[in-house]
Amino acid sequence: WNLIADQKTAESIWVVLTEAGRRGKISEQIGDGDVAIRLAEAYEKIRARLTSEMRTIRWKYDEIVDFDVKISKNTRSSLNGDPTSQRIVVNLKVIPAGETEVKTLFVDFDEAQLEDFIWRLQEAKAMKERIQKAVTVTTGSKKKAVR
Repeated sequence: WNLIADQKTAESIWVVLTEAGRRGKISEQIGDGDVAIRLAEAYEKIRARLTSEMRTIRWKYDEIVDFDVKISKNTRSSLNGDPTSQRIVVNLKVIPAGETEVKTLFVDFDEAQLEDFIWRLQEAKAMKERIQKAVTVTTGSKKKAVR
């Protein structure tokens, strides 16, 4: 993109073409000026590929409607030398995108796995916050970040 436009213009063009791929046509609201004509021509060249790629993207996501957490302490025989360990089972009740039936996903952690999972969630949350700050700075928006 940097060969044809600055980053902001390139991102705007990408948004227009992506939205066109999602809807299957260029919006009539872009007008009939020189830029609109060039956008329409570019879109027509990549329309088939773009629309087929856009069909593979899920625009709706699974929804977590409830969850349960169970913690158990397993005491093993001291004859084997095995220590006592804890297990954490998380049951996520999910409605998959495009469906109406609730499905349950069972996740069973030992202590180390749970710590690693929590750390990765915290890392993902921090990354989301950094991205949100960067987007807010880039767009110059004074609005509070949406969580």
